[in-house]
Amino acid sequence: MGLFFKRMTDKESNNWDKGCIVGFYVFLILLFIDHMYSYISNNGVFSNGVIFWAGLISAFAVGFILDMKDKKISKVL
Repeated sequence: MGLFFKRMTDKESNNWDKGCIVGFYVFLILLFIDHMYSYISNNGVFSNGVIFWAGLISAFAVGFILDMKDKKISKVL
């Protein structure tokens, strides 16, 4: 793994875990909304691709934002 990528620090690993949790909840919320809407109108609000990409992008975005925030704080100190 160290050949192509650097090892993650503990903070980066914790930030990625937090991002995964947010991404998972985005999946759950969007699936719930889509499922409830499909009961009412017999068609979904979101396509499967939108739900997938929204959860994936939110997980990576939260991890990236937390990493940038930690780097900015460590530069100041």
